[in-house]
Amino acid sequence: MERTTASDARHVARSGVLQLLAALGQGLLAVTHILIARLYGRATFGAFQASAAMVEVLARAGPLGAVSGEHRFIAAHRAAGEPELAERALGTGIRMAAGTSAVLAVGLALLAPALARAWREPTLASTLPIMAPAVLLAALAAVLVGATMGAKVARMNLYVRGIAEPVLLPLAVGAAWRLGGGLRNLAVAYVATAAVVAVLAVVACARVFGGATLRRALVARRHPGFLRFTLPLGGSDLMSAILQRADTFIVATFAGLDALAIYTAAEYVTRVIANPRYLFDHIIAPVVSEALHVKDRDRVRYNLALVTRWVVTASLPIAVTVIVLRAEILRLYGGAFAAGTATVVILAFGNLVVGCLGLTPYVVAMSGRSRLFLLNNVGAALLNIALGVVLVPRVGIAGAAIAVLVSVTVFQVALTVEAWFLERVHPFTRALAKPVAAALVMAGAEAALYAFAPGGTAARAGSTLAGGVVAYLAALAAFGLAPEERALVGRLRERFRPPRRSPP
Repeated sequence: MERTTASDARHVARSGVLQLLAALGQGLLAVTHILIARLYGRATFGAFQASAAMVEVLARAGPLGAVSGEHRFIAAHRAAGEPELAERALGTGIRMAAGTSAVLAVGLALLAPALARAWREPTLASTLPIMAPAVLLAALAAVLVGATMGAKVARMNLYVRGIAEPVLLPLAVGAAWRLGGGLRNLAVAYVATAAVVAVLAVVACARVFGGATLRRALVARRHPGFLRFTLPLGGSDLMSAILQRADTFIVATFAGLDALAIYTAAEYVTRVIANPRYLFDHIIAPVVSEALHVKDRDRVRYNLALVTRWVVTASLPIAVTVIVLRAEILRLYGGAFAAGTATVVILAFGNLVVGCLGLTPYVVAMSGRSRLFLLNNVGAALLNIALGVVLVPRVGIAGAAIAVLVSVTVFQVALTVEAWFLERVHPFTRALAKPVAAALVMAGAEAALYAFAPGGTAARAGSTLAGGVVAYLAALAAFGLAPEERALVGRLRERFRPPRRSPP
């Protein structure tokens, strides 16, 4: 057990570093959105975000849960020495994603005029069909990269999603602006980037599994049990996408695209809070799948608690800083975007819940209870939609944020309780209190610096951020690190320590 958990900790830490680099790359996408808002204006930015949200929802639905299927079956079959079944799982997932997402892409193109009328933006009738192929391209990229993560190879996600996509999209956006700007050119830039990313995902998958294996997988027989496991998860992915993006559609429908632009900026600002959790999604899922496959609950409990503690340690200081500096961050999009400061605070707490509890649902999903997972997603999505429809017409974009906060909290808490009752697994340990206490120290330090630091806006924001980081790290060191963190710091010191000179 100790050898296995130590190996898991090394794998999670090593893969987590690669995923962190990928997340830093993905963070450049937020800069790209600021660039779009500045170059194209608030109205075009809002229309583009509504279109991109529709593509994202359909791209999440298209694989029919195949990404989770790749995580579960490729990891489990490789661990059990069953390469043929792993190959069949790979091919089944790719074919599912390609077929379904292609149908959804065609459907989006056909429904473009109706969506343009609903959101009172005529240009969407011509730009949505241009963006529709991105549904297929994004779904294929997700499944192919997910397969490499199922094989416990994390670097391909870094290359494809962490480097290529964040670099290519702003270049395409800038080129579209030079060619005349407008929503249509922006749509072309978006789908062109998705096409290149999909090609790179194919190359990455071929590098991990081998070109011959990938070709055999595409024509292999269907994996037994794959559809039964993934179809409910496909519904869960759709409901999860609706849970995450229904606010966008409701704001666009009831408050207009200008309000959506401000809301989307607030949503992107706060999304970074949950990003540390997303670093470990594709890492923890195969590990949990392996452990549950051999009925090793202690290993599941250890890994879940370990990674949750790391996510909490990373997410809390981000949340504190985003809340304190919310006005300054929003003004990067433009002066009018500062109207979303209250929305930022509400969404920050919602993303904090998603980050801190969001890994536990994998215990329910990877244990094979995909239908239960689906029911949870359906309930949360319906709650989100109902609250949004009631609140947005009355209180504007803050109402959409409240709907998100309530629905994601209910969803995450329900799955945490279910994981305990079904598998006797939960993510909580006493060591979690240390980053929470350190975050409170950081909040006090940043609030004081923000209120009293001298200088202009930029200088005050810089001193607030720097002082907060110092306070947080100092508090963590004072409270003491857990053994795994001490071991990780020790390995980093050894790696960067200058080599000893041999005596003459």
